[in-house]
Amino acid sequence: MFSRRIALVTVLALGLTGACTPAPDTTGPLPDGRQLVTEAAESVAQLRSVRFTFGASGTVPGLDVREVTGYAVADGSRYGWARGEADLQRLTEREQVDFLLEGESVRLTDERGDTTEVPVPAPYYPAAILDPDHGLAELMSDTTELETEGKEDLAEVSAFRINGSVAADVVSQLVPGIQSDVDIKFWVTRQQPRELVRLWMQIPPRQPKEGAVMLELELSEHNAQVSGAPTS
Repeated sequence: MFSRRIALVTVLALGLTGACTPAPDTTGPLPDGRQLVTEAAESVAQLRSVRFTFGASGTVPGLDVREVTGYAVADGSRYGWARGEADLQRLTEREQVDFLLEGESVRLTDERGDTTEVPVPAPYYPAAILDPDHGLAELMSDTTELETEGKEDLAEVSAFRINGSVAADVVSQLVPGIQSDVDIKFWVTRQQPRELVRLWMQIPPRQPKEGAVMLELELSEHNAQVSGAPTS
């Protein structure tokens, strides 16, 4: 369902560079991966606003999105809100839209200025994804086999890169269509407080001759003031 797809990516708070970044600096000693991700998950649980870029390198059933960039805000209301731009894949055509997710609906405006409004499934409100006990923070807390791979610089941010694994039943609550466990990487700031600045997932092929799909989420401007809040 289109509304489910666009709602998911707009509130997830993930450029596609994670799969091709150079090898990290592995000189040690390196902090424990579980501790780093736990501290970053605690910071995520305190997020009330964040700028995000989410991208996909291939096709995941029910997720026909190439890239989405915007802001997600939990403003104390039941739903929160999000706004930004999305690059969608519609069968053989691509479409650029602006979006405003507010309340129980998301408003989409295409390049011609035509606007449509569709409902948002309850699990994908910004307030739900940024809920301290659910969403992204829960995904991080439920990741296993965490191991710090090294240190890496992302733009102007110095981070630790941590590898792990997420069970299918956990990750499928955020990304539809995933039927097997996935490899995952987190980039967590070296500076305190620990903040999540990038998340990368590799979705295994569903059948022979299919390639793996890479999903990536980049986060910045943690808890910054966001202008352009809905007025209705």
